[in-house]
Amino acid sequence: MSQSLYRKYFEIVPVNNITTFQVNGGTNQISFLIPPVQGASLATRDMVFSGRLQVVKDTGVSYKQADLNTTNISFDSVNGAHNLINRVDIISQGSGNALIEQRRQYPLINKYRRGTLSKNDLAAGKYNIQQLCSINSNAARNWLTSTPVAGDGNSDRGHDFSIQLNTGFLMDNVQQINLGASNGLLVKIYLSEIANALFNINSGAGAGNLLTADYNIKLTEVKLFGRYNFVTQPLLASLNRVEFRKINDLISVVQSSNDTIANQPMVSSMHKMIHIYQPNSTTANNVNANNSQTDALVGLKSYAISNNGSRHPYNYDIVNTPSISGLNATDGNQGRVAGNAEQCYFFINALNSQYPPIHSLVNAENQANSRADLLAANAPTNTTLNVNGIGVDYSYGFRGFSVPMTNNLLQINVESSVLTTDGIVPSAIRNQTQTQNAFVEYDSTLQYQGMQVSN
Repeated sequence: MSQSLYRKYFEIVPVNNITTFQVNGGTNQISFLIPPVQGASLATRDMVFSGRLQVVKDTGVSYKQADLNTTNISFDSVNGAHNLINRVDIISQGSGNALIEQRRQYPLINKYRRGTLSKNDLAAGKYNIQQLCSINSNAARNWLTSTPVAGDGNSDRGHDFSIQLNTGFLMDNVQQINLGASNGLLVKIYLSEIANALFNINSGAGAGNLLTADYNIKLTEVKLFGRYNFVTQPLLASLNRVEFRKINDLISVVQSSNDTIANQPMVSSMHKMIHIYQPNSTTANNVNANNSQTDALVGLKSYAISNNGSRHPYNYDIVNTPSISGLNATDGNQGRVAGNAEQCYFFINALNSQYPPIHSLVNAENQANSRADLLAANAPTNTTLNVNGIGVDYSYGFRGFSVPMTNNLLQINVESSVLTTDGIVPSAIRNQTQTQNAFVEYDSTLQYQGMQVSN
């Protein structure tokens, strides 16, 4: 006999009781309270955050279809509506409001984790219709417009969206959540600033009206939709903890063409480390740059990984042959693809925990298109599909396997075109230091007794 007695669906509105959440001149924090329903567990994979997106220009009127002809603004086409979120906090309502998880760098984490999708995945279905994704920035910008709907008397109706919040506790949890034992959950969603959520596709001469920090993002009709599973007492008693995957971001700076960066994860159950690189001075808080871009380190030539001073898990350098800097500078922009098959192999393996992948955004076409954007006049940002970086899988391809990294010193040595004179790579990027986001993915466990989270 099934241990599930029945299900009941719920729709929760924000507890801070705001009709319109907005980045500028309003409330940019959305708080949902999931009550401690006795006898019920929460199936988080069915829970979605939804609402309606409206972009308002610096003149105070909505961004409409007609504005597409004069203002080329967009957001990351892989993230879609996820790009509107800056951070998510999950807090227990009992035991002194214990913080269960805090997902910082939310859009960047969501972006690299979507490297397991394909271009076609973003063109139709749930990612396109529900999550406002698309195959490039030009297509994605249509989701930012408001269109009059006949008969409803609203000339500023934006686009509806529905997404599953990409956090470990709400997406990667192994057990259902015992709501009574957890004393209820408070989910706080922080919206991104304009300069980090949106960007100008083209900011050069003849680009027309440009996005400014005085634009506004408004979310209306927001709600949290999910279901309670009412189960038998024996099953409920067995739900005494929740195991889930956490992600920490260890931020460093690549300051030269041959640099070694050291980190200590300080976790007891580590799965992988994903390194994502961005231009240090011109990416964040810049309306002319995609804050969620995930291109490879500029002119990456080789890298080496070590653990406590020894080469591990690879006892050799991973070399790009040829590297971008070794190509002919007179060749067309579209053909500038590095010989980085091994780098991509390890990166895909870390993202998917398998190789070959079923789908992947990690490919030569996306690399070439992204580089062509960077080298073109006015450096447009039409291609946002490129997902690339350096990945190290400490699970060694075994699902669920992890290794302790409580006191280990992990180092990565990268040789690249940073602060060099390599003419074939984009000079605006190579002439600045690069931010390295080292995302540490590890297992964590919430014990309901005492509401303690162990790493």
